Amino acid sequence: MPEVKTAPRSYLAFDYGQRRVGVATGNTLLAQAQPLTTIAAEGDARFAAIARLLKDWQPDALVVGVPLHPDGQSHDNTLQAQRYARQLHGRF
Repeated sequence: MPEVKTAPRSYLAFDYGQRRVGVATGNTLLAQAQPLTTIAAEGDARFAAIARLLKDWQPDALVVGVPLHPDGQSHDNTLQAQRYARQLHGRF
């Protein structure tokens, strides 16, 4: 069976924090990510900054890092990052 080639996909990845959100960009062509910016805004201003990034970068998908304890168990930040991912999904 011949190999099916797909177009490279681009991503914006978010590292959620209560005060700041780190943003990185990556793609499947190079299979690597690079830091892009840090968003220090909160509430609606944070989502406005993300909307501008989405307009500029036009990624194929968004990724949110979900922190876990070393043993794989969740903690308070895990739940907050998952909530943030749902908010991104709902808005964008």
